[in-house]
Amino acid sequence: MRISGLSSGLDIDQIVSDLVKAKRIPLDRVYQQKIKTEWKRDAYREVNTKLLRFRNLAFDLSLQGAFLKKSATSSRTDILTATASGQAVEGKYEVKVKQLAAAARFVSEPVDSADNMPSGEFRIGLSKDSMTSIEIQAGDSLAKVAAKINSAKIGINAVVVNDQLSLTTTATGENVQIYADQAFTNLFGGELYFDPQEQIEGEDEPTVGALMQKIGDSEDYTLVKGTNAEVEINGIQASFESNTIEFSGITVKLLSADPSATVNLEIGPDVDAVVEKVKEFVNVYNELVGELNGLLREEVHRDYQPLTEEQKAALSDKEIELWEQKAKSGLLRSDSMLSSVLSEMRLALGAAVEVDGRSVTLKDIGITTGAWYEYGRLYLDEDKLREALTEDPDAVRGLFAQRGETNKETGIAARLTSALDQANRRITDTAGRASDYYDRSFLGNRIREYESRISDMEERLLRYEERQWAKFTAMEQALSQLYAQSDWLYQQLGALQGGSR
Repeated sequence: MRISGLSSGLDIDQIVSDLVKAKRIPLDRVYQQKIKTEWKRDAYREVNTKLLRFRNLAFDLSLQGAFLKKSATSSRTDILTATASGQAVEGKYEVKVKQLAAAARFVSEPVDSADNMPSGEFRIGLSKDSMTSIEIQAGDSLAKVAAKINSAKIGINAVVVNDQLSLTTTATGENVQIYADQAFTNLFGGELYFDPQEQIEGEDEPTVGALMQKIGDSEDYTLVKGTNAEVEINGIQASFESNTIEFSGITVKLLSADPSATVNLEIGPDVDAVVEKVKEFVNVYNELVGELNGLLREEVHRDYQPLTEEQKAALSDKEIELWEQKAKSGLLRSDSMLSSVLSEMRLALGAAVEVDGRSVTLKDIGITTGAWYEYGRLYLDEDKLREALTEDPDAVRGLFAQRGETNKETGIAARLTSALDQANRRITDTAGRASDYYDRSFLGNRIREYESRISDMEERLLRYEERQWAKFTAMEQALSQLYAQSDWLYQQLGALQGGSR
């Protein structure tokens, strides 16, 4: 039981609060140390994320395929366009597009009852073995019938224009067909088609009656077929089911047919793609180096410590944000791990690579280092890089992507990848990963130690507060008894004085 200062006249609540506040100072310091450790952990993790981005970019440049990209140039982009894989055979090709591949398409006769179809059903599909039933309700419009065909997802798109139904297959080629039954043709018309290649057993030349008999037995009819693309490539006639064709590692998109036109298709190295990849590499490296150097030289504001919950309660959100910006500044100032990462990256980039018995450096392909006060910033001369890629692509590829038995023979991208992997492991051992279910890193263990200390200190602080209340409560009880005794003695003395008169 707690008794306020009614007897003593003291503000015991305030006194105890001040005593506890003074006693809490060591706990607040441990709390601030915990918060700063969490901030430092998060700062390391953010650095690791940036290192991983650059590491992945370096790894891409360590692959031979990054430098084997090919470009395809078409002399008639209105007839065809092309792209080339790394395996494409370089050279010139003459292509004639005689016919485009087409989908199977059926257009119905005008339907008078477009807004009032009779009830029933018909079957339609891409083959005799995969017919789908489409049910028609009395009063269905032609547009609703088309919607039912589309919702069946059978590879046929239905469209209604001017009371006519148009069916088009999503696939192209002569092997694509639209099959339907007699009920469909009764509704929408169309000429019955029978493939003469489907021989009737026992009849070399079946009669029309026999053919009709077979059609009647199957109740399935092929309405239309698609057509193949007909192309001539360097004098060779070829047929394709699609308007996107492939040959010799080249992918060609056919856009229009013109049998009289010869399209010149040229395949060569894609210098622009390599330049853009190297340019991205240089830009990301400069961005990373700038950020790491900024962290290493960031000012420390020692007067700005993490705010306690009580301090935050007295500030606005903006004031808290500005305060914490100062408090977080300099967390990684002069950090040995970051300094080591920068040194290892500079060493990997600066050392020459032995390619085919000769030393090749970044400077040879147009990449130079800035002044000393720019802390390792790189500069790219695109014209010189293009020249190197044109005149000696093997040297450029070897400089970045070569796999060697010694470090001198290993490309700079592979060196960087190895160095950044080691840096990633060191930082992860120190700060862990946000995705870890249980953080076993050095800072993770340190944070748990702080949390344990805070828990113990809070428990001791609670017991201290209870002891202070117990003392003041005992004092109040003693004073209350003293005042009661004093009042009784005063009354007794007053009675004695009255009796003597």
